[in-house]
Amino acid sequence: MPAAPRIPRRRRGLTCALVALLSTATGTVVAIGTSSGAFAQTATSAGWRTSGIVSPASVVAGNAVQVTVTVKSATTRAALVDVEITDGVTTVSQTAWDQQAFKAGKQRTYVITWTSPINARVGSYTVSVGIFGTGWGALQQWNQDATTFDIATTVAPTTTTRPPATTTTVAPTTTLPATTTTQPNARHFATLPVGAALPTEAQCASAIRPASEIRPSNATVNHTTGSQPLADDPRVTGNFTGTTDEIIQWAACKWGLDEDIVRAQIAKESYWKHATGGDLTTDQSQCYPSLRTTDGSACPESYGLGQVRYPYHMSAMTDSIRSSAFNLDYTYSRWRSCYEGTETWLNQYERGKDYSSGDVWGCVGLWFAGRWYTQPADDYIAAVQSNLNQRIWETPSFISFTG
Repeated sequence: MPAAPRIPRRRRGLTCALVALLSTATGTVVAIGTSSGAFAQTATSAGWRTSGIVSPASVVAGNAVQVTVTVKSATTRAALVDVEITDGVTTVSQTAWDQQAFKAGKQRTYVITWTSPINARVGSYTVSVGIFGTGWGALQQWNQDATTFDIATTVAPTTTTRPPATTTTVAPTTTLPATTTTQPNARHFATLPVGAALPTEAQCASAIRPASEIRPSNATVNHTTGSQPLADDPRVTGNFTGTTDEIIQWAACKWGLDEDIVRAQIAKESYWKHATGGDLTTDQSQCYPSLRTTDGSACPESYGLGQVRYPYHMSAMTDSIRSSAFNLDYTYSRWRSCYEGTETWLNQYERGKDYSSGDVWGCVGLWFAGRWYTQPADDYIAAVQSNLNQRIWETPSFISFTG
């Protein structure tokens, strides 16, 4: 973020149709202790209550863990239940149960056993639970951190146990078999928690899933890397080339944000077309020199896939124009900075609530509004969530867009 506080952005150069709003999928999260040593993170939102437990809490690579997920609906309805295990870089296991019938207030239990490969990455693993409409319909709840476990070189003997939570115990139900074992493109770059060790750009590059190009006009900028690391943040390099979706995956992986949120936000910002200018102004000093006009017409303050804005990000602008990978590398370095809790200056200015770390959507809204949960930020968040709800990047009109 710039040294001086940003003012709210009012996009004038790009207009996209918006549809129904998706409610925030994470909802309330409560940590529940378990006697196994693992912790269940219970998420409650949209009438769903989900949590997970894993046993044992630590294993040596090559051994198995058992993941138990509980799901309860406040109303009678059907849904798809998705359980994913992520190693901090990519999804290593995914199981889904479609057409699951839920009765109001009745809990269902889902159990999977995952055996890690002998060469599995040592470290913390996260179990996430997603509730979708049947047939991979709209996302209704996403419990990012349902539970965690560790893969270690050796497992120390257990000396203490955590006390069970003082919560109401719900009788277990019958374990259900999986009816669907994988989702297309099963590996998925997920949001990494505050303080997580971020993967290297090389690790991310090696984990990218090949994706065809739907924006041929991006060819040159997609195959141009940054000219040098950013002086203010040497981790920002733009050192990757590929198709537009591959670059989106790389940036999402490198900065630890769910790849579908990145896809949805970049659809809002530029419709995935790098040669998009926004925040038009007749004050030529507010535009990067090469984007200024000489005929009195408006010039764009913002440019590229992520719409990096010149008045607030001058040091990053040159490479953000010439390289789409650098543009997104920089954009999501700013998101991660916000997510880690470094933007405390936000609490000195108008805001919808106090700024704090670990807020995925607040940091998405900050990129547009320069403020924390003000109305412009709320409106922008709603638009990005709408794109996410639709999975707009998979729709025919988006894919065929030439603009």
